[in-house]
Amino acid sequence: MHLRAAAINDLSGLGRCSLTADIAVLAAMGIEACPLPTAVLTAQTGYAGFRCVPFADHMESYRKHWQELGVSFQGILSGYLASPDTVRRTAEFVETFRRPGVTYLCDPVLGDNGRVYRGFTDASVEAMRSLALRADLLTPNLTEFCILTGTDMDAMQKLGEAHPDELFAALARKAAFFKDTDTVITGIPFRNEEGRQMLCNLVLTQGTQVPVSFPHLGGTYSGTGDLFAAVLLGGRLQHRDLEASVRLAGTFISRGIESARRNHTPYNDGIDYESCLSLLLP
Repeated sequence: MHLRAAAINDLSGLGRCSLTADIAVLAAMGIEACPLPTAVLTAQTGYAGFRCVPFADHMESYRKHWQELGVSFQGILSGYLASPDTVRRTAEFVETFRRPGVTYLCDPVLGDNGRVYRGFTDASVEAMRSLALRADLLTPNLTEFCILTGTDMDAMQKLGEAHPDELFAALARKAAFFKDTDTVITGIPFRNEEGRQMLCNLVLTQGTQVPVSFPHLGGTYSGTGDLFAAVLLGGRLQHRDLEASVRLAGTFISRGIESARRNHTPYNDGIDYESCLSLLLP
């Protein structure tokens, strides 16, 4: 069966993130990626002096034209949405193309390291919260999960440092806010019993919690969240178990980080994932 997914994200010329990452991952997994740009940037926002052309006004043309053509999708993925208007147009797109059996993955890009990204307002957060509630699969990092659920980020971090199992249980309780949505909270820092710094991706589905952890390799590279979300959507369309998809995404990204470290790749340039795409082949 030919699989097709709509990828709603920004297009950054530099940084190996967003649509560039989505298209590469989905293609490697045997899935046609249909990009719908939310903004066009010369480089991702970590680069000094980046230029950005908002694309929200053009999103309706994509929705209407694809609807006129009778296009259908097995999956829909949304990532960076720069304004409440962009979120609203994304919600309209999801409502138009969602059918029984279509998976909508929302990667609610809002912040990291305990802070909301520059440019996002209370209205942006509220709009994203409403969109997240529509998702079948949600992939916030720990900061974004705390923002969306009104959780004290500092308290969660302190709990993770001392009692990781209690942190995971607390996050699972908070995830009930999203009702029947499968949620994977990414990049949760904690120390294991040997004292090694780890990152956990907490899989929350059908009342269960499964921590999938990898060693913390250091650094904050552009695009890793986009790569992670795209692998999870690809895995869902291939009918993979969610936990297995999370392990695949973690292994893929870890290999890319290791390559980036060997090559002294700047964080803004993203990880060296190109040589690792064979890991994703169906």
